[in-house]
Amino acid sequence: MMLATCIIAGILAVAFACCIFCGFKSLKMAIDVIDASSDYLATTKRVILVPVLYFFLTIICLLIWISAFACVASMNEITADTNLIPQAKDLEWKDGKIKLMALFMLFGILWICAWLKYTA
Repeated sequence: MMLATCIIAGILAVAFACCIFCGFKSLKMAIDVIDASSDYLATTKRVILVPVLYFFLTIICLLIWISAFACVASMNEITADTNLIPQAKDLEWKDGKIKLMALFMLFGILWICAWLKYTA
């Protein structure tokens, strides 16, 4: 059993060596690309901070949007819920103008998040 395992491992090692030998030029090029990109990141550290900055800007925009959307939603008629859940409220979207405001705000946050994503 151990002899069979050694033979299979030897065949796989030879096959792996053939793959490395046949693709040596591509492997060398990939190593050179990784080396060049690591040198670039080592010299320009601010490239690492830009996505983090835009992430926090997006979170701040979302928090502001959520509070503004809560203000728009509170313009609707709010009634007590008839279920057994204490302090539950129903929100009735009756006015068309408020629905349009909510849709406009949804479009706005999608636009702002897309703008932040593509300016990063």
